[in-house]
This record gives sequence, C-alpha cells and structure tokens, in this order.
Amino acid sequence: MPRPNRGEITEHVWKDGGTATFGARVHAYGRRYRVPFGTSREGWNRTRAEIELERIEQQIERGTWMPPQTRPSATRSQRRERLDGHQLFSAFARKVVDAKKSHGLAERTIEDFEWRLPYLLAAFGRYELLEIDVPMVDEFRDELAKRSQEIRAAAERGKPLMETVKGRGGKTYRREKRALANSSINKLLELLGLIMQRACDYEYVARNPVRVGQRSERFLPTPKKVKTYLEVDELKSLLEAAGELDRSPQRSHRMGRRGTIATLALTGFRISELCGMPCSQVDLARARFKIPDAKTEKGVREVEMTAWLKEQLLAHREQRVSEGFPMGPEDHFFGTLTGKPRDRNRSRDRMLGRSVALANEKRTQAGMPPLPKITPHSLRRTWAMFAAQAGRDPHWISDQIGHTSAAFTLQVYQQTRNRRLTVEERQAIWELMRFDDEPQECPFTHRSTTRR
Repeated sequence: MPRPNRGEITEHVWKDGGTATFGARVHAYGRRYRVPFGTSREGWNRTRAEIELERIEQQIERGTWMPPQTRPSATRSQRRERLDGHQLFSAFARKVVDAKKSHGLAERTIEDFEWRLPYLLAAFGRYELLEIDVPMVDEFRDELAKRSQEIRAAAERGKPLMETVKGRGGKTYRREKRALANSSINKLLELLGLIMQRACDYEYVARNPVRVGQRSERFLPTPKKVKTYLEVDELKSLLEAAGELDRSPQRSHRMGRRGTIATLALTGFRISELCGMPCSQVDLARARFKIPDAKTEKGVREVEMTAWLKEQLLAHREQRVSEGFPMGPEDHFFGTLTGKPRDRNRSRDRMLGRSVALANEKRTQAGMPPLPKITPHSLRRTWAMFAAQAGRDPHWISDQIGHTSAAFTLQVYQQTRNRRLTVEERQAIWELMRFDDEPQECPFTHRSTTRR
C-alpha cells in the first residue's frame, strides 16, 4: 500500500529569537521533498504555511504538483548542509575565498582578499547566511565610516589613537590607528557582495543584500584622489632629512632611509618591489636593477640606474657593510638589520613618514612650504615626471616603470607640457636623471620657464 501524500510544517527560529523560517516536508511520487516557503520577515507565519501545504497536498493528489529542482549529483551530507541556507557566514565565506585562491590569482590579489576577510568575519561570522539582510549591511558600512571619522578627528586634535599590530616577521609594534578610506570600505562591501552572490547562486538565500537597489545606496562616495608628486627642491629636502635620520647614534635607527627614498624617487619602483629586492638584483657594476618577478608580465624588466643614484647606492652599500649588516646575494639590499625584507607597511611609517616629518619641520623653520602629502606611489609618479622633464621617450618610461601601455606616461607628458621650469630647476632634474654617457649640462635649458 503506497504511503499517503501527507506533509508537515517545518519551522526554524533564528538566533535573534524573533525571526523564523517556514517550510514543509512532503512525500510524493515515492520520494521525500523539502519545500522552503519563506521567513517571518517576508510575511510568513504558521497559518500561511499550513494553507500553502494544503494546496500542495491537493496538487499531489491530482498529480499536477511539480517538485522543487533537486541536485542528483550532490551527496546526502551535501544536501543536508545546504538546507535553507542555515550555514554560518564564517564557514561559507572562507570556502569562497579559498576557492578563489585556488584559481591561480596573483599573490597581491590573494593578500587583498586576506586583508578584507577578517573585517567581514568579525561583523557577520556568527550569523547564518539567511540572517544577513540589507539593514545589517548598511549598519556594517555606517559603523566603519563612523569609526574612521573618530580616528581622523583624534589625529587632528594631536592625540592619535594607537594600536598594537603584528608585522610579517611576527614581531608586534605600536602605531597610530589608520582610518579606512571610503574606497577601502567599498572594497569590503564588494567582497561581501561576492560571497553573498555565491550564496544566492546556490539558492541558499533569496537575494544578495549588497546588490539591492542602486549602487549608490550601498556604497560610499569616493572622491577622486589627488595625485601628488615632489618638485626637485622638495625631493632634495626629503633626502637631506632622510640622511640626517640615518646618522642616528642608535644603530637600529640607521635604516638606509636616504638610499631607499632615492631609489623609489629615481626608478619608479613599487614599494613591494623595493622591499623584496635581494642584493643579487642590484648590479652596481652595470648600473642595472633586475626585476625577475613583478605584478604584471610587463613588470619583469631591467631598470637603468642614473649616475647620481649609483653614487647613493654605493654609499648605502658601504654603510651597511661597515656596520656589519648582512649583504650576501640572498640578503635584501634595503632589508632589516638581519638582511630580511622590510615590511612595506612599516616602511611607509618609519622610513618615509618620519623623513617627511623632519623635512617639513626644517622647511617650516626656513620659511618654505611643507611637502605635499605623499606616499611611496607619489615617489613613483615623481620619477615619471622627472623622466618626462628630462626628455625621455614615453615608451622607454613605460618599459622602465613596468606598465603594459604608454597611457600613463602620456598622461604625465600632458601634465609636464602644461608646466614650465626655471633653468636651475631643469638643470637640477638633469643632474638626478642623467646617465654616465650623457653630458653634465642639461641640453634642454633653452626652454622658457616659470614656477608652478
């Protein structure tokens, strides 16, 4: 005798104690089926669920009911795991990110995912996928924006908030808290949207809460970044300050700031390329840097060393050798006291940040304007400006800087064409940018010039 086509209501109460998910279990056509209805937030209650179950039972009796689509290839344990999306966000998010990492993504992209994921796990990790809704996403965004405003306000008052962080070497150190920019908060929302879209594709959730409505409703506005660079006199002030810090009586404070900053400003290296550069990649005899691995295929290149920079690097190497720092082929040319690579985040603060602070102090005392707000990428842009002002070919600049096209270089050339330099400024740039086989006097000093 066949089993009667009777069903039963299923009700699952969420962790918040107020929301419930309703569904039904029915037996039809010789098989069991689980039919999800919806949540109490969507207007479902037990009475409505009973009415829907009665309608399904009548269709089964008539033979017109269509069961929900099943996944025959999935194992029973997999089907049990997928029921109604009652999975913790933490476990599902980690699966999605791990799958992305196995797709052959670049190391920097993987590092970016690993930077974003802890923020999401801290906010949503204890919730089930079905519990994450639009108000929760907006609250997460607004809390991050509020916290960033508090960090900036404290820094403006001269009492910055501090935090303890762990560097790549495992050592902990204190630093000022960094406020998240709107673009960084949007990146967190983008990863959250990617994870929830995967849950939506798997039919664990009905919709993606990050992609509801217009993009402007979920994401913060991102003003266009001011692309800063240094004038030649500003770079010289920065290098003088870095050199003064390198003469510190404390050995651990002599970090080779001058050579490091000079290399960033006169080669266009990314900070990651410079921090990870072993001595074997610095060919002082041929005045070349060899970059065998980079962010893009175009980034694998040889970078020429100007005559002035070569002198700075010879002094940098001599200083490290005289103080007993390891400088073997596998040791890092701009490394720590033990020859290991420097953490690029700490380099921004301890090397560039402190040099900028000292340079601004001295420029203020001399009645000169302070340096613009700069980052390691500002020095990369500074090199491109100097190269264009020294008359270098745009395609050569693209090859040296490691760009796949000359579009960036042409943009720099446009900025350069709209600016006019004094004879003294042009000669100062030429002294920094010329190679050994070029004349000491700038061949372009005949151009009419004024300051910006």
